Amino acid sequence: MKFQFILLCLIGLLSVPLSAQDILLDEPVRAGELTLFQSLRKHNEYRYALDKPQLAKHPNGKPQFSFIRYVSNESSAPGEEDITEGQGGGIIHAVIELKVTEDQLAEARRQLRRINPNGTIAGAAPYTGGTVALISTVADPDAGFSKKVLGVGRAPILDGQKAAVSIQLTKLGAQVLWQSFQTPTPDMSFSFEMELEGLNSPKGAVIEANFEQIYKHQNFGAGMVSRQGNTMLGAEINATFEDLTRSGAIKVTTINPDADIEAAVKDAYTKLTALMFDPSGSNTGTPAAPALPGAAQPGMLERAQTLLAEGRKDVLEELAILEQQNPLDEQDDDNGTGNTGTVGTTAGDSTRATSLHPVGGRRQPQPAPQNVPPSRFSYERPRPTLPTTAIVVGYTMRDVRQKGTYRIDLTKYTTSALSLRFDHNVGPINCEECFQQFNIDDPLYQQREIAAILDGFNAEDFQRSLNFVSVAFRKKHQNGETTEGDIRIDRSRFNQDGNYFKFTYGWKGDDNRSLWRGYEYQTVWSFFGGVTIEGEWNQTDINTLPLSPPYRLKSIIVEMDPEIMAEEEIRSAQVDVFFTVGDQEQTRQVQLRSRDEVPETRVEIMEPAEWLAQEPGYEYQVTWRLRDGTERKSPRKESNSLLIYADQL
Repeated sequence: MKFQFILLCLIGLLSVPLSAQDILLDEPVRAGELTLFQSLRKHNEYRYALDKPQLAKHPNGKPQFSFIRYVSNESSAPGEEDITEGQGGGIIHAVIELKVTEDQLAEARRQLRRINPNGTIAGAAPYTGGTVALISTVADPDAGFSKKVLGVGRAPILDGQKAAVSIQLTKLGAQVLWQSFQTPTPDMSFSFEMELEGLNSPKGAVIEANFEQIYKHQNFGAGMVSRQGNTMLGAEINATFEDLTRSGAIKVTTINPDADIEAAVKDAYTKLTALMFDPSGSNTGTPAAPALPGAAQPGMLERAQTLLAEGRKDVLEELAILEQQNPLDEQDDDNGTGNTGTVGTTAGDSTRATSLHPVGGRRQPQPAPQNVPPSRFSYERPRPTLPTTAIVVGYTMRDVRQKGTYRIDLTKYTTSALSLRFDHNVGPINCEECFQQFNIDDPLYQQREIAAILDGFNAEDFQRSLNFVSVAFRKKHQNGETTEGDIRIDRSRFNQDGNYFKFTYGWKGDDNRSLWRGYEYQTVWSFFGGVTIEGEWNQTDINTLPLSPPYRLKSIIVEMDPEIMAEEEIRSAQVDVFFTVGDQEQTRQVQLRSRDEVPETRVEIMEPAEWLAQEPGYEYQVTWRLRDGTERKSPRKESNSLLIYADQL
């Protein structure tokens, strides 16, 4: 039975202009081990998908990995049988990074020149977000293998960025996994599900979504959402959209008879999901108990396994059809005349090839990568692979609901997002000092290490909103002494320590081991604009302290209708967005021009956390600059929407 040890990693938003990347998502190119996306405006320029995870290394070349097995002595009570084994367990800590080697880039450039002699690789295409899971084949946690599941977390998004993961095992789990690391392929892998933003080619279709009818669907109703713990799987959302399309709540109008309707509908589903849902960052397998009376509802893991079974059935049917359609291909291969290579990774690579379809759900139509012609370069389209895991990637419905009819014009280039899935096995680790075993029973030598991690932030947020966060620790020992310490986390230290910051205290007359675990902490957050938020002293005994910021970045879409811009003779539009951080008002400003191919952009503001006594929302003001040199300005308007229509004064 497959269970996912899922980690809480940190990620921020994309460090590029707020509009979508200038790459075509529906025209991927496979070059060597890399998947490339062509630029819309610079046709000879390509960017690669960053799908090569690996264990990070120290400057001395050693992997940033540790596996510790520990044991503590245990005495039997009077009248009980003698205890021959002590209690113990294990802790695994690893730092992973997304990185492409120079050899992989060189091979990709050689392959690209066969497709486009003038083609160049400009660099990586930064992700907008994604999740990473630590996966191992273990028994049910109740049977004694896994002691703790840490949840679905977000992944690094830029080349060279790192993410720290940590899992705690019971004694039996540590014993089995320890033996697994004696093999060439240990039973521990990282699974990534990443989101890449860009542009899609015109599809020759217009899609209209009636939000009033959409929210009336039984799967989006208040009763169903409450029973599911307010969280839905991505595949469940797409299945509901398909049902709404059949019922007419989502209408598809074809402008061009040659339009790719399947691709157009997929683009529409992606945009609707972004408007109605937030990615869930705490899916730990089973949502909260049902809020309404009735039988218990299936958990997230059970629902994902159902989707996995459906996906496996689809692939098996497709493979059976291929076997019937291509008997001559196998005969040609036996005679040495067929293609011998594939677009996927080589047999010895521990990283699986990038998958452009969701794993563990119903297979969705995806653009086929453009490959070097088989007759000339011995490439063939890879056969569909049988999915073996179901990633529990969930979405939470927004409290603020959309209204009216949303019109998606796909007769021009449109912004979109592509989901990419790839896996990496840690492989053999040749590092003796990375594997340690010790007895922790002597209290004099015992110490407690508290790990602090930033929840929902990564290195890019230090460039865009956060100066630093300071954490003060205070441990009052039973002998009257006090151990104090401070951690100051800024961008440099975040990158250096891989989002894993430690405070350690030892034994000072702490005979009561339960009281020894408790300590106090206080946080101070420093945001751009001179805003400082100082928290109260808090008491806790957890060994991993998640630091949740009082304010988070929120991305708002700003768009205009090109027809209205032409009709009103608008040369450009300026949108000023006002929001409050602490007791200070801050402003963000964006511009939309009539000459833009896609008059759409994004603006980022800071939104208060739920635990702050502050209402979320913002104000905005639109200024039109007309072609005759005059201006028209709207009053300041209050809003909490993720979408601003700049063509409405």
